This record gives sequence, C-alpha cells and structure tokens, in this order.
Amino acid sequence: MRIATYNLLHGMSARSGLPDLGAAVTTIAALQADVVAVQEADRGLERSGGVHQVAWLADQLAWTYAFAPALLGDPETAWTTVGARDPGGGAYGVGVLSRYPLRRVVRHQLPGGRAGRRTRRATLGRPGWDREPRVALSAEVAVPDGAITVTTAHLSYLPWRGLAQLRRVAAIAAAQGETVLAGDLNLPVHAVRMALGGGWRHAHGGPTHPAWSPRRQPDQIVVTKDLRVRDAVVGPAGASDHLPLVATIDLP
Repeated sequence: MRIATYNLLHGMSARSGLPDLGAAVTTIAALQADVVAVQEADRGLERSGGVHQVAWLADQLAWTYAFAPALLGDPETAWTTVGARDPGGGAYGVGVLSRYPLRRVVRHQLPGGRAGRRTRRATLGRPGWDREPRVALSAEVAVPDGAITVTTAHLSYLPWRGLAQLRRVAAIAAAQGETVLAGDLNLPVHAVRMALGGGWRHAHGGPTHPAWSPRRQPDQIVVTKDLRVRDAVVGPAGASDHLPLVATIDLP
C-alpha cells in the first residue's frame, strides 16, 4: 500500500502566489498512491476562490475524502476555534484522500492555539507566536483484505508545542491499532524518532522543504511497529513550497 503526505499550501503556487489547485492534482496523480494525507487545505475561503479543496481534489481523482477544520475563518486575517461540532463554512485544516472507502473518521483537537488574527509582524514574514489551533484527523481505510487507520496532522512550528502535539497525536494514532501517521510535523526527523521511541518505524525519504531547494524534512511518515516500510521517496515538485513524500507499506 502506498501512502503519501503533501502540504498543499492552500492550493497556491509558491512562485506566482496565485491559486493553482490543478497542479496539486497532477502532483498527487504522479505519486501513484492509494492514500494521500494533505495539510494546509482551504474550505470555502475567498483567498482560494471559495473552493472546498479536499472535496475538489477527491472529485478530480474520483476518490473519497475526509476533511477536518483546524480553524474557522482565514488564517491570513482572523479566525475562531471550531468547537465540538463543525458548523461548516470557511475553514482551514487537514484532509485524507483515498482510493478506498473511509470509515470511522474522527477529528482530534491538539494542545495549543486559540481564536486570533494575523498580526502585522507575522504578515511581514516574522511568524512570531503561533496562535493557530491544530488538529489531527484519523480515518480507517477499508482496503480489500482488511483495514488500516491513517492519521494526519499539521503541527506547530514552535518546537516545544510541536513535540507536545506529536505525543498527543501519536497516542491517538497508536490507539487505533495498525496505524500510519503522515503529515507536516514541523519537527526534525531525529526529534520525531526520539519522541516516539521504539513503538514506531520511521520512513525517512529525504528533504521536502523548500521545494525549490530542499534542506529540511518537516513532512514525515511513521508507522506502528507491526507494519513495515518497504521504501520511502520524495515526489516531484508541484506548485506548493513542499514536496510530497510517499512510502510503500507492507500490511500484515
């Protein structure tokens, strides 16, 4: 089974700053994956043309999907937290795209983040304090011979908060049994390995960011120890400032 993770940069071209969701379809199709975890996805936001991006990608690929909002509103202007139920409307979050049916889809709130607005300091390229709420999304993938759970998340760029979120999402994922955790973890590979310990196997792959001159690997895939990673490779560049990572997993 081939599982990938890809930060969409909310469907924008890193070079032009204009919407180019079609490039994401081309990139994802080239991966020949069975499941793709996506991060930085918009739903109904003006900046990206009002499109539900995960749903649109699923329609283009003729796949199924799940989406979990991390916040309501636009992370470039102002936002509110989601609460226990998703009320719909403009949002920003993470998703799972799958060739196979998805079951038991659950959104999990992670530590940190609150309602807020984009500050001038952040707008000028200095990120300052990360106020964004963060979530994980778990979905059971109904493969022909059984099922496997895939969990995705986009963690904080503040290392201490990202580590706390990683431990929480790893506990959530491990409770699902045979599990793949795939996402933009915003942490170095060695930090992820040390934080997760011996109960997980890591698919290394290689640097994925920035796409035009990769030097670091925030995009990572780890699996519970009852699964085996056959290989992991970095995918082709698309419009995003991240490269996709795809791993081949041997299922029990």
